[in-house]
Amino acid sequence: MERGKFLHRSRSHLHEYKHGITKLFETRSNSPGQPDIISSAKPIEEETLPKYNPENFYPTRLGEVLNDTYKIVAKLGYGMTATVWLARNLRVGADDPRRFVTIKINVNTLSEDFFRGRRKIAEKIASTNPHHAGYTHVRFTIETFKIRSRAGKEHLCIVYDVMREPIDVCMCKWTDRRFNGRKLRLLVKGLLQGLDYLHSECHVVHTDLKPDNIMMGLGNPAVLDKFAQHEQDHPAPRKAPDSHGRVIYKSCSDFGGTPDIEEMITTAKIIDLGLAELGDEKHNHAIQSNAFTAPEVLLAAGWSYPADIWNFGVMLWDLTESMGLFDAIDTSPGKYSSAQHLGLMIALLGPPPKELLERGSTTSTYFDEHGEFRKPQYIQRDQTFEHSITSMKGEEKALFIDFAKKMVCWLPEQRWTAKQLLQHPFLTKQSFDCREYETETKDTMRLIEEFAINKKTGTPVAGSPYRTPLSNTTPVSTSPQPSPEPSIKGFSMSNRAHTIAHSPMDNITSAPSSTVPRTSMPATNELKTTRSRKSTNTNNIQSQDLIDHILGHKGS
Repeated sequence: MERGKFLHRSRSHLHEYKHGITKLFETRSNSPGQPDIISSAKPIEEETLPKYNPENFYPTRLGEVLNDTYKIVAKLGYGMTATVWLARNLRVGADDPRRFVTIKINVNTLSEDFFRGRRKIAEKIASTNPHHAGYTHVRFTIETFKIRSRAGKEHLCIVYDVMREPIDVCMCKWTDRRFNGRKLRLLVKGLLQGLDYLHSECHVVHTDLKPDNIMMGLGNPAVLDKFAQHEQDHPAPRKAPDSHGRVIYKSCSDFGGTPDIEEMITTAKIIDLGLAELGDEKHNHAIQSNAFTAPEVLLAAGWSYPADIWNFGVMLWDLTESMGLFDAIDTSPGKYSSAQHLGLMIALLGPPPKELLERGSTTSTYFDEHGEFRKPQYIQRDQTFEHSITSMKGEEKALFIDFAKKMVCWLPEQRWTAKQLLQHPFLTKQSFDCREYETETKDTMRLIEEFAINKKTGTPVAGSPYRTPLSNTTPVSTSPQPSPEPSIKGFSMSNRAHTIAHSPMDNITSAPSSTVPRTSMPATNELKTTRSRKSTNTNNIQSQDLIDHILGHKGS
């Protein structure tokens, strides 16, 4: 599957920085002080967004002073509901670390109730416990104020510390374009501390964790002085004022310089809490970007803190691999299929537990009264944890998979908390045996040989280097007595049933499942812990003995 065939990374409607922006030093006019003027016939920046209405956006101008304090220096990005700007704080000295700030100027269509709820959460995050280790890994609001456009409409402005680009943009500048195991551990430790702060101290669910909502640390703030001077000497390309008096500027969020990569990673922060919710309240509305949607959200089974943990686990593939965990689904507008997404989850995790199906108010859209998936053609047999990881080997790979499985599992109450994940051996071990284990090597060579033989004869391949054959081994655990075929309650088709976007797929049979032990954890306030018929894809337990060996005999 070619990566370019899909829109692999869903962008939130508050995404601050747009990809594909030409680099700073390649987009400016050759004449100092004279900006390039872009044709008014060509839509750029926020003009390219669906349902764009210029009357909703504040007509910001470079050099404008907001709230008698912040002078606009450069445009950093835009989204469906805001534009984002770099500004100089005129009330502080030249050596103050906050002499530059980021300002998000929101559209004028958001309700006062929305802002009131956002303000309450923002104040909670900024003040709950500044001494917590995760406090410095969450970007919080410095202040808010309102400005009024010439048309008399009010726009809320939110002031933040300046960060570098989102993590997925920064990765594109690296030679290998991905995190290796060592860099990933540096990043994940800080982010989990930040997530623990949100969950355990602030009691807040982020609801939209993904790479473009993680921003790299700035490093030396002196880089902003050089950037601001360059913006002044080489003004950004722009359009002439339109009929609303609005000037559309080209964005640039690359501050240049040669930052210390490890410092950027260790000072990364979770951003964009504009959609955050209080975790101790009952929630069942849709959240999360398509590719990162948790199963309890798809099934409308109620969600809380574990929805963030699912997001975090899925996000790891975006950071380490060229293919995300659920990149096989098309997340572009109008193409996303929640049924296809569930099919990929079933291929990866095995059939969902009965109690999860019983909780879901939209379960009958996807499963029949016996708990059988209505779209078996969406269950891909090559969807396994083991073959999705190509950037790690041996002990490091085995521990990473075990680490990920603590987050990517069906039942929300069985996912580890951020605090628990910080103690996992993948993060705590100081060194790893990254040699490929002999059993892995033999299995890989056998599959390659079978693949080559079958290719010559034209026989359908039972197993290939990219498809794990079904295992005949039984995991070391006590299997419960066979339970009767589940009867799912509440299966009348409801008005809340999703409309499924069908896409042509090969008819692939579902892989059988087998019972494996799961790690238990305390239930959240809203999700009751129950015993279940726990099942998973047989393909995904082939390395269980290896993981048990590492965790049980090699120590952490």
